[in-house]
Amino acid sequence: MPRQIRILHVLHSLSAGGLENGVVNIVNRSPGHLVHELCLLSGGGEFLQRFAHPVVRHEMNKKPGNSVRLILRLRNLFRKCEPDIIHTRNWAAFDAVLAACLSFRPALIHGEHGRDISDPDGSVYRRNLARRLFAIRAQKYIAVSRNLYTWLKQTVGVPERKLALIPNGVDTERFCKGEDPGLRAQLGIDRDEFVVGTVGRLDPIKNHAGLVNAVARLHSTGRKVRLLMVGEGPNRVSIESALQAASLDPPPLLVGYRADVNRLYRVFDVFVLNSFAEGMSNTLLEAMSSGVPVVCAAVGGNVDLVADCQRGLLIEPGDDGALAEALARYMDAPVLRAVHSQRARQFIVDNHALDRMIDRYVNLYESVVQARQCVTFS
Repeated sequence: MPRQIRILHVLHSLSAGGLENGVVNIVNRSPGHLVHELCLLSGGGEFLQRFAHPVVRHEMNKKPGNSVRLILRLRNLFRKCEPDIIHTRNWAAFDAVLAACLSFRPALIHGEHGRDISDPDGSVYRRNLARRLFAIRAQKYIAVSRNLYTWLKQTVGVPERKLALIPNGVDTERFCKGEDPGLRAQLGIDRDEFVVGTVGRLDPIKNHAGLVNAVARLHSTGRKVRLLMVGEGPNRVSIESALQAASLDPPPLLVGYRADVNRLYRVFDVFVLNSFAEGMSNTLLEAMSSGVPVVCAAVGGNVDLVADCQRGLLIEPGDDGALAEALARYMDAPVLRAVHSQRARQFIVDNHALDRMIDRYVNLYESVVQARQCVTFS
């Protein structure tokens, strides 16, 4: 029987998002000797409902800005919980990295899953200096894409011996090819409408405004497409304003968070990921696994997944005209859509199945604890 390993996952919240989706999958699919707890810095979120069994969670109710008091509260929490591993994720959880530096015993793993609009290319000096300094305390830095791995090594300066590349994975059985005419009818979409869909947090980094502009360009040339946007987030009001100003016909659909997102991919004719920056997008993995042709910005892990004109179409970030042209190309070429979707699905099944990702995290947790024990008893 393997030794029990207690892991405390620290993240901003469990609102719907790719990073949060990964945490849920790790907790739900881990072997029994891994015991997981959650530390949510700001509060809960929609994904709390997705756990297969009860998970202990600690909500810190963090207020905006930096707080020495929060760091001390986190240090006390770490001492009380006595985890074997503290697993923090992204810049939003760096308060917890500071707190871990005040508590020597737990191993520290930090994951970089992507960036926000305040630092889309990862060039902010003070953040990178902090990441480099905290690498002294961390046992491992995890990158979810080759782009992030290279950035951590070359720009941030994390020693390569402390780096691990663990690409995201997707449930290829849940996200698979198919049609859902019932849902299409429920949404009020006619059978002959061409649906351009996107799934993701309504955040400026995702550049939904550029997608709205691209669809408006198509409409101005006489092409009619139905825009279907799935997700919630802080940018909802501005997106609603952009949709209203565009006066698109047929009217776009902004359906918010959906627990049945796997069904919605089956309504899309094309999936768009128009971000300014990405780590390795879970929604892109889901769309490709679902056999939906994809158009996405050539940023982060998108480049590795899509490979331009092989498993989808890539455009330069922020180029609304190129996005409109790529969508028009797919509208005019159903055979190309079919070829790209088949290749994309096979690539995901072969390289990004969820079980492969889970195995890598389990192996990492076990190896980190074993190495920590060797240091402690040497």
